Amino acid sequence: MNKTEVFATKLPVGLKSKIDEVCAMLGMRKNFFIEEAIREKLEDLIDAHDLRQAMKESTGFHSWESVKKGLK
Repeated sequence: MNKTEVFATKLPVGLKSKIDEVCAMLGMRKNFFIEEAIREKLEDLIDAHDLRQAMKESTGFHSWESVKKGLK
């Protein structure tokens, strides 16, 4: 069994209402919905960070023509 921890936050009324509405419409538990949304957002943020790091470390763009010349 996974250990859990309570996490509380304040949400704008409209957002809370929309979450309630969507979860009721889809028959989802709010806890599951929010946990999945946070997981997806974390993955997106990490991917964006990794991409920025890779761009900083890259040597720059080389055209296909210059790459072919370098192979000869």
